[in-house]
Amino acid sequence: MGTSTRLPGPTTGGWTSAKRRLDGWTPDPKSQPDELATSDQRFFEESAAHLRRALRDALREDPDRFGLQEAGRAGGERLVTVLDDLRRPDPALLRDITQSAITLEDEFVRRFVDEVGGDGRLIVDAVTRRAARRVAERLVDGDGGVLAGTRTTGISGELFCDLYRLFFGGMVGEFVHVLIAEHVKLAMPVLALDPTDTVAGLVADQVVKILPDPCAVAAVREPERPRLADIARDLLVETVAEAVGLGDHGLDRAA
Repeated sequence: MGTSTRLPGPTTGGWTSAKRRLDGWTPDPKSQPDELATSDQRFFEESAAHLRRALRDALREDPDRFGLQEAGRAGGERLVTVLDDLRRPDPALLRDITQSAITLEDEFVRRFVDEVGGDGRLIVDAVTRRAARRVAERLVDGDGGVLAGTRTTGISGELFCDLYRLFFGGMVGEFVHVLIAEHVKLAMPVLALDPTDTVAGLVADQVVKILPDPCAVAAVREPERPRLADIARDLLVETVAEAVGLGDHGLDRAA
C-alpha cells in the first residue's frame, strides 16, 4: 500500500459517532484559526477525544492494525538517536551545512526528516515523516534556533524530552488527520479555519499530556544520572502504547 492508497479507517460505533459530529458542525462566525470561539473550542476538543477513543478501540481489536505502533516504535528509535546526537557538541546532523539554493534551516529540516522519518512507502511512514518535520521545525524556530547554538553546546535535556513527546503526539495527530480527510465529508462554507487541522492539532496536544517524560524518570533515578537517550529508548514501547490509547493511563486524563 503506497501513500496514495486509501486508508481503511476504524469501523466502530465510536468512529461513526465522531464522523457524524464533524459532518454536522456549523462554525461559530466569531471563530478564527488562531482564536476559536468557546463553543467551537469545546466542540473540537470533544471531537478529538472521540476520534482518539475510536482509534483506541480499533487497535484493541487488532494492535497491529494500520502498522501504527510498529511505525511509532521504529520512528522513535531513530528520533532518539538523532536527538541524542544533537545533545553533543558538533552533532553529525549539522556538519557541512552550507548556504545553497535553500536556506540552512530548510537543509536541516530535510536532513532531520530523512534521518527520523525513514524511507518507507506506507501511509504510516508518511505520517511519521510529517511528525518528524514538525519536530525539526520546532528545532529551527525555537529560542535561538538549533543552528544558532547547538554546534557548541547541544540541545538541553528539557528540549530533548519536549521533542520526544511532541513527536509521538504529532504522529497520532497526523494519523487522525489522514482518517478525517479520507472518511469525513465536511459540508461547510470555505473558511480560513481548517477543521481537520484543528482537530488533528488538539489530538496531538491531548496525546502529549499523557506520555511518559524521560526527564521526570531521570530525576527519580538520581543520583544514578542515567543518559536520557537510554531512558527514552526504555520508554518507547510504553510511550507508543500510551500515544494510541492502549497504555495504563487510558484516554480520559488527556481529554
